Amino acid sequence: MKKIVDFTVKYPVLITVIICIVFYFLPFKPKPFGDGEYHLGTIQLIDYIKNGFSGYVQVDKGLFTLFYYLIPYSIARIFNTDSAYLFFGIVFNLIMICIAIQYLFKCLTILKCDKKTKFYIIILLNLFPIHIYYSYGILAETIAFLSSCTLIYGWLKINNTVDVNKKHIFLIVFSAIALIGCRPNLIPFILLFFGYILFTKLPKKVIVSMSFFISFFLMVIIEKQINTQKNDFKEVVFRNQILWSRFELRKEPFNWIPQHGRDAYSTLDYWDNLNKRAELDSITTRKKIDKTSYVVSWVLNDIKENPTLTIRQYFLKFFQSQSFIISPLIKSNKPAIIKYGVHIYINLINYIILFLAMFGLVKLYKQKMHYLFMFALLFWGYSYAYICFFHSEQRYMFPLRPVLIMLSAFLLSNFNIKHLKKTT
Repeated sequence: MKKIVDFTVKYPVLITVIICIVFYFLPFKPKPFGDGEYHLGTIQLIDYIKNGFSGYVQVDKGLFTLFYYLIPYSIARIFNTDSAYLFFGIVFNLIMICIAIQYLFKCLTILKCDKKTKFYIIILLNLFPIHIYYSYGILAETIAFLSSCTLIYGWLKINNTVDVNKKHIFLIVFSAIALIGCRPNLIPFILLFFGYILFTKLPKKVIVSMSFFISFFLMVIIEKQINTQKNDFKEVVFRNQILWSRFELRKEPFNWIPQHGRDAYSTLDYWDNLNKRAELDSITTRKKIDKTSYVVSWVLNDIKENPTLTIRQYFLKFFQSQSFIISPLIKSNKPAIIKYGVHIYINLINYIILFLAMFGLVKLYKQKMHYLFMFALLFWGYSYAYICFFHSEQRYMFPLRPVLIMLSAFLLSNFNIKHLKKTT
């Protein structure tokens, strides 16, 4: 057993490679191109660069994801087929996931986690590797997972190194830009995080924060130059998100299947949301008043009028948004025992990680590791606040997963050390 533990802990990336290969043969995968935004946007970006930085690029959900897929898509452009784009995109994702795992275990080493803890973490990660599942599609989850891992590593490094050098500053700034570049909804968290840095005793804290804010400003300029989407598109998305939030888990509080359209699995809440959307749109059009302001006003009034319902919704959203429901499987013709059996299995593992992380956060606070406690609290707290007021799909909480793994490892390591002291 000791040899197995030693080998597994020594080669976490090799274990990840093996799991990546095994996962290829599993019968369920995510939608190959998601909703198509990143696939089409990256192809348009290649043409945009090829045509002397002119043309049309559609940026719906994050510019950095298009630059991320620019690398494999530039190679696939030789063949110029969807199957080639998917193949090279997946291979690239799997390589990036292996790099992410390497950084994640470097984080555990900095935290002085013992071998047994690292072994448990590898087991928890791979009993159902949701990070690898997402890698089998042209999605933003892989770059979000990687940038989250490198951000944690960079933050640990600059807090556990006597002299903060340029490499550490670059890593943490680039990781932050990559994270919000693929998940723009995390911009407020990152702004809070770099604002928090200014109140720490971190060496070169002003340089770290200013480097980020300058990079952020440049990213905004680049996106404005490339992005052809009008502002009203973002306002429509904003209105739809906050309105859907008010109906989510309302009449059917335990139907946690992600809603992606009008199909046989659509909930009553989803239909009520669509009906209310049409109703409010009709009112604002007829009265010729600002749609966004009117919808926000309606949402705030609904929260005030239904405080108990709102508390129940927010409580359930915490768990629903961190539960993994594989839509293609649940909507397939497989027997119910298989569909629900797989999901119970997946989320049993997931909730073990979730509860370990919750206690790990408490342990950080008790041990006065404030730099790491505040990072995790801001990340988790903001992500939770976001899904309370907006649509709570799992992808909005997924970038937090490396943080949950780190917190779980920290708790297990402390438990193992305490247990070892008692036995010796």
